[in-house]
Amino acid sequence: MRIHALRTGTVRLKHAFLFASDGWRRQLDLFLPGDWSDPVPIHCWAVEHHGRLLLVDTGETANVRDIPFARFEVTPEQELPGALAAVGLAIEDVDTVVLTHMHGDHMDGAVHVRGPLLVRDSELSYQRSLGPRVMQRLLRQPVPSRVRFEPMTLDGGPFGAFDASRQLTEDGRVVAVSTAGHTPGHISVVCVDDEGNHILLAGDATDTVEQLRALRADAVSPKPAVSVATMRTILAHAEQHPTVYLPSHDPESVTRLRESVTL
Repeated sequence: MRIHALRTGTVRLKHAFLFASDGWRRQLDLFLPGDWSDPVPIHCWAVEHHGRLLLVDTGETANVRDIPFARFEVTPEQELPGALAAVGLAIEDVDTVVLTHMHGDHMDGAVHVRGPLLVRDSELSYQRSLGPRVMQRLLRQPVPSRVRFEPMTLDGGPFGAFDASRQLTEDGRVVAVSTAGHTPGHISVVCVDDEGNHILLAGDATDTVEQLRALRADAVSPKPAVSVATMRTILAHAEQHPTVYLPSHDPESVTRLRESVTL
């Protein structure tokens, strides 16, 4: 098994997103003046395993618009085809794509993918409901057109500390697991590498390892308590299995992947 970090540009996030206030100001602060982070990566992931090439998320595109709490820097060369080419892979070789969740910086690159994208059924239903559709319009971040989203049910039972899962490969070494919180249907993907490490491609379950250990929900999680419960589950899983934790926007994720640094 080989796992590649694909960097599709960078984003600067408002501190109010990363370090959310309690109570009624939690989301209001996203739209008020405030400090910004340094640029952080927008990662998606390519997994080579037994002659297959799986993608976890598809990254961002150059025509992305900034929103009140995120400022993007993406060039055409950094989009998914270029990011794959940088590690010696090609978009034509991809046979499976799974999304951790349906935010733009994780799904906009789907315009380059020919086949369907697997999305947890509850995530797909939520993003098609009225509230998210209104926000997509207000923030000018529409769901990519002409993309086929295929609902996926986590019907495989528990996997380690996670209460719901689905195998993505026949040998069970690539598994989608429930990590609800950042969005109601958020998933992560666990890859069991050749040494037995659990490489947890975490999407936006948290933005950093520091946030995971602090048990701190971000500002957009609809139910912060659900996010915190998921963080506790991830930490519990890491007590059972050597886990390399790779959030999509953590600048240290590439180093942890390369050096197999576990929680």
